[in-house]
Amino acid sequence: MTRTDRTRREDPARADGYAEVGRRLLVAGRSILAQHDPRHASALAVLAVHAGIAFADAVCIRKGGRKSASSDHAAAVRLLRATLGNRLPLATERALDRLLAAKERLEYQGFVVPMREAATIFELGERCAAWAERELVT
Repeated sequence: MTRTDRTRREDPARADGYAEVGRRLLVAGRSILAQHDPRHASALAVLAVHAGIAFADAVCIRKGGRKSASSDHAAAVRLLRATLGNRLPLATERALDRLLAAKERLEYQGFVVPMREAATIFELGERCAAWAERELVT
């Protein structure tokens, strides 16, 4: 059995709000990408990380009625695996893991990311979002 850490119950109807937060973060990120201003690269990466987390929460809430309440952000990915089992694609799980690794560097280690890497991180967020959007309608 997959370890899920602490969770809290959520009404599955609240999943839409989490997904909308993720969508809005990605819209902001696309604006930064369009400007291609390296001064905003770290912000782009942080937006992608938080969008991925919001979408993971949305799927957990919709499909399992629970959200991670752990301070360990990787617990959200473990809860997603516990909720979906083999329906969680390994590629999506790995993308979320990479987003969370980026979060550690960006938010807790003060890493200033170059635009090329930020764009790669943002693409991971976009892929997670696309998967989640499909999952949320089934």
